[in-house]
Amino acid sequence: MMSRRALVPGADRPLDPSRRRFLKAAGVGVGTAGVVAVSGAAPAPAAPSRPEHARDLALLVDVTRCIGCGSCVAACKLENGQPWRDDQPALGPDAALASANRSVVRTAGSAVDGEPRYVKTQCLHCLDPACVSACFVRALTKTDEGPVLYDGDRCVGCRYCLLACPFSVPTFEWDETFGRVGKCELCWPRTSRGGRPACAEACPTGALTFGRRGRLLVEAWRRVEGEGGYVRHVYGQTEVGGTSVLYVSDVPFEELGFRTGLPDRPLPGYTWEITRLLPPIAVGLGATLIALWRRRMRILEQRDAEGTP
Repeated sequence: MMSRRALVPGADRPLDPSRRRFLKAAGVGVGTAGVVAVSGAAPAPAAPSRPEHARDLALLVDVTRCIGCGSCVAACKLENGQPWRDDQPALGPDAALASANRSVVRTAGSAVDGEPRYVKTQCLHCLDPACVSACFVRALTKTDEGPVLYDGDRCVGCRYCLLACPFSVPTFEWDETFGRVGKCELCWPRTSRGGRPACAEACPTGALTFGRRGRLLVEAWRRVEGEGGYVRHVYGQTEVGGTSVLYVSDVPFEELGFRTGLPDRPLPGYTWEITRLLPPIAVGLGATLIALWRRRMRILEQRDAEGTP
């Protein structure tokens, strides 16, 4: 077993001036939103699509091979320019290793033959991500290659993505005036050029396999149907429409703290059914408010004419 070292949360990034300008403009936008709503129905957004994602960049996490060493977290910190300290004490068996929520290793509370199980968690990079559909300033975007990217200079700190994520992955810098969201981007500067994520390169046990989603699903089921005692389920294959981070395990996923019972349908499909109704609702509400305001003005004018207090 490798020695374990505690890691220090990442340093905050400075606020870009363009973000300040956006926040100022947002105040004006809020004031004009009602006028736009009542002036005419905006075209409803297109319903979310469900393309084939077999060639998406993906990561397969084999829980049976993770020893909780934290090498993936250390590599993540170094790759993202976060501070590193060598004077941290060794971690205990129940400690968690975190890298600004880009990569987290936690104890699962389960053991097999006396060996504890650890779980590496990060953004699962949904095939049809709810966080992207919830972000109205496009600070979160889904690339054609699969990873979900975050642009902190666009983010206005609304934290809708935190509410939308079915896996409760994104975190927020609550102590900062202009906080940023923390999430894995699958080492996009590396992977967009054909490289592997830092975590997958650093893993000493082969618990992390990087590749194309279609091939990783084949490999995942090869392990599940073999003699390793795996649970007959590949987590992320169908959950909320599928994810680009997949898991196999020899312990039921609910015992590992995974959120189970999720629908197979992408979550934006549910929000679409609601959000498509918002433009006509906004128009109807606005028209009602204007009608009530005009009625009140007529009553006041009539009272003035009659001298009624």
